Amino acid sequence: MRLFHFLLVAFVVLLVGCEESVEENPVVMIYAKPAIEASSVKEVSEDELLELETSSDEIELLNVCYSNEIYIEKENTCSLKMECNDYSSCIEWGNQVVANLEADYGSLVYEESVATGNEGITLLASYNVDHEREKIYTEQEVTDEVLEYHSNLWYSFSWLIPEEYRKEINQFEVFESGDTLAYVSLHDRYGRFWTLGMNNEDIELASETLVTYIHEFAHFLSLNQSQIDYWVPQERCDSLFLKDSGCFYKNAYLSDFYKRFWEQGGHGKVEDFYVSKYAMYSPEEDFSESFAHFVLTKAPSGQNIREQKLLFFYEYEELVQLRSEILARTATWLVRSALKVQE
Repeated sequence: MRLFHFLLVAFVVLLVGCEESVEENPVVMIYAKPAIEASSVKEVSEDELLELETSSDEIELLNVCYSNEIYIEKENTCSLKMECNDYSSCIEWGNQVVANLEADYGSLVYEESVATGNEGITLLASYNVDHEREKIYTEQEVTDEVLEYHSNLWYSFSWLIPEEYRKEINQFEVFESGDTLAYVSLHDRYGRFWTLGMNNEDIELASETLVTYIHEFAHFLSLNQSQIDYWVPQERCDSLFLKDSGCFYKNAYLSDFYKRFWEQGGHGKVEDFYVSKYAMYSPEEDFSESFAHFVLTKAPSGQNIREQKLLFFYEYEELVQLRSEILARTATWLVRSALKVQE
């Protein structure tokens, strides 16, 4: 199994487009975070990696995967065996996985922002995504070395997110930037097909990378065509309309999230309302930041608005199932990353 250098990513939102009349103008939305800095890490050899232990049992390599993992053939990916079969057991199992991973790796949501000040994005390469073969390809001239490197960037994201949840992300871009490390954007008029962009710089901070990948996926989850009616302009929208996104269906995740946590506003300490400062930027960013923390932290008690935002996602059985699947993949992703062996 290949070892990966994982992209360290954080975000500054760049929201472009979403004109009032979607019939006349294609919608382009870019979501990103400010660049961040990795902590001091060192690489380990493959032999050393095979000696790593999980927080529960010592693991043995069986063909491609370890003995406590399953092999997902169609994605060429290993995943921890899920040991839950209903809503309640999956919540508890997910909480235990988070506790085990935190014991081995520390906080899964730690972020360390260090934007360089070199603003702007320079596109280096654009790829189409072949989900059947789990590969990226391009008609541009790129060397085999560059293609392999960019393929690993894509695979580090696709490993975490089950294929069935990301099929509409069918384009992948690699860029250079000093203040943006990842984004998602529409590349058709009506919210069906999406692009994932990643910074070409390989900076290694696993927790930041995890938060970024899941945050960007949450944008797609909450803004795709099943959530927004991209045919309806603002003047004809009879439900929630957000100027940078569009007209949400009444049963959309963000519709409920907005009405519950943004419509009335609130007063108090910022840390009691948001999981991060970046979440304050907009309802869309608050949703995505909160979703990442929902996946990567244990279920809270709901003592303040910030915790209530995380509990919001537990009201959807399908999101609890998705959390379990992502956590199962996060465990195998982390054990191979070699990012937690400190100097």
